[in-house]
Amino acid sequence: MARRKDQIKLGAFLLFTGHHVAAWRHPQASVGVDFENYLELARLAEAAKFDAIFFADGVAARLKDVEAASRKAHSGIYPFEPITLLSALSSVTRNIGLIATASTSFSDPFNLARQFASLDRLSGGRAGWNLVTSSDPDAAYNFGHDEQILHADRYERAEEFADVVLGLWDSFEDDTFIRDRQSGALFRSSQASPARSQRQALQGAWSS
Repeated sequence: MARRKDQIKLGAFLLFTGHHVAAWRHPQASVGVDFENYLELARLAEAAKFDAIFFADGVAARLKDVEAASRKAHSGIYPFEPITLLSALSSVTRNIGLIATASTSFSDPFNLARQFASLDRLSGGRAGWNLVTSSDPDAAYNFGHDEQILHADRYERAEEFADVVLGLWDSFEDDTFIRDRQSGALFRSSQASPARSQRQALQGAWSS
């Protein structure tokens, strides 16, 4: 029997105090806002040959029952914004992938495209995007809406959002920027195709 050459990809899903709701109570546990803890976890994952580290994120704190939420770590409260955290971790890792969660319902395509492109450049091509649509009603309230939009509408927006982001990333070919000091040409105009055909602002469900 021929030996398979493909390999399983290993990703480490890191939560700030671990995946057990009471893990934060351990005497040696990080309380979640210690960058050194994330630094150690990222280095351990890379040394163990994991392919990527992954951070979830939410744009709402689940605090309907404040008393109950105050006693567990998994309250939907994320101490660090993941793209920022992974940008910092990119400088102390070399090979491991860096995957951040970002919502298409409460973001702008241009800003998000720029943030992930920056992370990708800082990390040498290791950035990854976990695209979510944010189903929590509290997320809508945080952004000034009275109610969450319908599931189908969120996913329709997400598809269009992803198309716009990909179009922005493809606006310039990889070798467009020649930075020729002698001729004064910063980039080849023939290889630049700014995404003007893309909508500058998505017509989301709230604006329809």
